[in-house]
Amino acid sequence: MSDDQRAEGQQSRYGSRLARMFGYVTAKDRGEWEQERMQNRRNVNAVKKGAKSSLSSMMEFGERNIGSRLDAAHRVAAQTRFEESHDKVVSRHRDPRTRSIVETVDYEPKDERQEIEPDIEI
Repeated sequence: MSDDQRAEGQQSRYGSRLARMFGYVTAKDRGEWEQERMQNRRNVNAVKKGAKSSLSSMMEFGERNIGSRLDAAHRVAAQTRFEESHDKVVSRHRDPRTRSIVETVDYEPKDERQEIEPDIEI
């Protein structure tokens, strides 16, 4: 690179800086900026992708956690309703061959009818 080319490059950089200070932007400046943006865009996209993937996995975990808690709450409520509407009948008998006690649990629907008090006789 010759001395003339160096001087011209320094003057153009100085002229470009001076022009930018007063708000004047050349096409060459815009080209350089666009080139810098393109170089930096890959890094920003990688960071964005990393952030999005970690956030999406956290969101998925949260949704599954909430879903499992709701499912458990519904199961407990259903079990409670079942226990309130059924009677538990336990029968035990001894197995003659093994001499162990066999216990069988059965659930029967409760009779929802209520007893009516007899009328008072006069």
